[in-house]
Amino acid sequence: MAAGYVVKTAAATALVGAAAKTLVNLISGAGDSPIVVEISASFDGVTASAVPVAVDIGYSTQAGAGTPGTSPTPLLIRGRGTTTITSGVDYSAEPTALTAAKHWLVTPNGGLLVIQFPLGREPQPDLSGGTNKGLFLRGNAPANVNCRAYAEFED
Repeated sequence: MAAGYVVKTAAATALVGAAAKTLVNLISGAGDSPIVVEISASFDGVTASAVPVAVDIGYSTQAGAGTPGTSPTPLLIRGRGTTTITSGVDYSAEPTALTAAKHWLVTPNGGLLVIQFPLGREPQPDLSGGTNKGLFLRGNAPANVNCRAYAEFED
C-alpha cells in the first residue's frame, strides 16, 4: 500500500480582487511524484448573489518557483514512509508557467468543492526535471472571500 499524505492551506487564505492565487502546490522530487487522489476548496462568503469562484487544478513547470506563504512538510495520514515531494501554500507571487487542466465554478457563499479522482485516472505531475513538475490548486474570486484548501496524494 502506498503512503498517503495531505498538504493544506495554513489558515483561511484571502482571495482578493479577481487575482488568481495558488492555494496548494505539490512539487515532484527527483525520484517520485505525487498521485493526487483528492482535492478540496471551501469558501466562507455570506452573500448569496456573489459571483462564483473559479477553481483550477493543473500543472506548473516551476520555471519560476513563486513565493509561497509557507512550505509545509506533507503530513503522513496513512501507511509508512517518507516523501521527497515538497509543497507550497498560500502564494503571494504565482509560480510559472501554469497550465490549468480542469476547472470548476464554486459559489463563495459557503461553497464547497471536494473531488475524489477515480482509481487509475488521478492527476500526476512529471518527476523533477520534467516539463510539468508541479501540480497546483488555484482560486480566483471576483469579490473578496476566504478559502481553505487541501490536496491529498499518494507517493
